[in-house]
Amino acid sequence: MRILVMSDVFSLKEKPFPILLREALENSFTGIIFVNSEKWKKGIILRDARLCSIQSNRPDELLGSILKDMGIITEEQNAMSLSKARIEGKKQGEILLDIGAVKDSDIEAALKRQVETRFLDIFTWSTGIVQKVPKTGIEKAPIKTRDELNALIMKGIIEKTPFSVIIDSLSPYADARPRILKEDVSYDTGIDLKELENHNVSEILLLGQDLPRVLLGLLCIGKVSMVESKHKKLIEKLRSRLRRLRDMEPYERFGLKPDATDEELNRAYIRVVKANHPDIYSSTDDPEVMHLANEIFTIIQSTYSSLKKSRSGKASGQKEITPELRAEVLFSNAQDALKSRDYEKAIDLLRVCVKLNPGERVFMESLIKTMFLKWQSTGRGNSLEIKRLIRDGIKKFPRSDAIYVVLGWVLKNENSPRATDAFRKALKINPENLDAQREMRLHYLRTK
Repeated sequence: MRILVMSDVFSLKEKPFPILLREALENSFTGIIFVNSEKWKKGIILRDARLCSIQSNRPDELLGSILKDMGIITEEQNAMSLSKARIEGKKQGEILLDIGAVKDSDIEAALKRQVETRFLDIFTWSTGIVQKVPKTGIEKAPIKTRDELNALIMKGIIEKTPFSVIIDSLSPYADARPRILKEDVSYDTGIDLKELENHNVSEILLLGQDLPRVLLGLLCIGKVSMVESKHKKLIEKLRSRLRRLRDMEPYERFGLKPDATDEELNRAYIRVVKANHPDIYSSTDDPEVMHLANEIFTIIQSTYSSLKKSRSGKASGQKEITPELRAEVLFSNAQDALKSRDYEKAIDLLRVCVKLNPGERVFMESLIKTMFLKWQSTGRGNSLEIKRLIRDGIKKFPRSDAIYVVLGWVLKNENSPRATDAFRKALKINPENLDAQREMRLHYLRTK
């Protein structure tokens, strides 16, 4: 008997099930992966990373229970055949065939469903203990092709896995960017795969559930790799600069005091723009570098515009900072908090932004979306609170496609058929809304 070493035993908290499968596929694992969660136990038998069998102690995953759920046999036939199988030492399927309750084709269909049911159930587990036991003598023939197993893994991750597990699985790659290796994905994801390459992983985790789920699925089946930037030091430098800018008061961003003259402000603006123009970094050909450089440049431009507007018609030495300008500073801080997934801080800041400048649509849209992200990612909050805010937002900004998208997400989480109406409304307002387009594509795929 093979003696397990410590590296063979770990928890699903340490290594989530999707990542465990990714490693097994990458290493062409042969052996048994035992997964236990509370009273349920499963054993996944693999040969060269191809699925051969799945053992389970769940009564509702026995062959008779599957046949009953398929409507092929009755509860009485299930109980009788199971009892007789145990007494006579036969398989339950043999008993059912002997009494004429099923045909060979029924058994074949039920066995296929049994494997898929047992396998997909494990994706719902967020806690448990794993024992990974390599073996060289697996003689069972694979029951799934690699493409079939890939499709099953995609289904498990997209439809069954708790979002907290998705976050835990992808967080180690937060700064990396996905790169599509193979676009011949047999499982139709309903999204443009190239969209994944436009963001790093930490940004993708803020774009709702669909993109992160598809990304993790493709990563686990070897269709996507994670690419770390060659410009890590520069990226950290730009991030640090962006954080400092967001923490500064508007005049401080130009190295000035509020009593500076218009001429001093203009000279400082030109100096700061020259030092921070995105074109400086164009030779890096790195999306993350350019994204950060553009964010920095946008803050500089918007701050200058706001200062010029606030000084218009006033003495240049006046020190007043308008509520609108203060709201913009707080909005930048809220975006920084959101990227760190500090939802409470971001929501508090955005509430102040809405109060300071209630006519700015983007503040209300960001507050509503952030409240949804907090509810979705942490389970804190509730849909009633979000829907009340959505009603207020739509009343004030009836042409906001972004608010209708969040309404659709809330209704979708509640399994409401009205979710598609909200996404359609968003597309009616803005046919180019990518989130609404993706949701409608997914809707059409699921209703085919």
